[in-house]
Amino acid sequence: MHFLSLKILPPLQVLIFGMIMWLIHRYVPALHYHTGYEFLISRLILFICLVIFMAAVYQFWKHQTTVHPQKLDQTSELITQGVFAWSRNPIYVVDALLLLAWAIWMGNWINLLMPILFVSFITEFQIKSEEKMLTSKFGTSYLRYKQRVRRWI
Repeated sequence: MHFLSLKILPPLQVLIFGMIMWLIHRYVPALHYHTGYEFLISRLILFICLVIFMAAVYQFWKHQTTVHPQKLDQTSELITQGVFAWSRNPIYVVDALLLLAWAIWMGNWINLLMPILFVSFITEFQIKSEEKMLTSKFGTSYLRYKQRVRRWI
């Protein structure tokens, strides 16, 4: 396990990436673009984020298990229904989509790469550690789930 594994809360990771994106937008204006649809597209993505997030949180509530990514020892049940039937990490999908919406709204070409970097970072330093913990807690049930459902989408 890497020393950064499970150290930075995912919402803080999103905030850090978002701040970097804002700095790029502010200090690298040569890469700005404008299509006239930035507002509409970013708001549509935000709506999709809200729907996925609420569906995921509902599943956590329904199964009375923790949503906290650093308290996996308190996970009481493996959720495989609802949005978890098409993504093992729907809340992280929401995080990546939030960054995509932010990048589109700001209209800076380089920022469109940041959601990809976020996905790589959170996969390496959050998701892989979570997967190890969930495998040890739920064993073959989790391994079968991993075979059926993709990590992202």
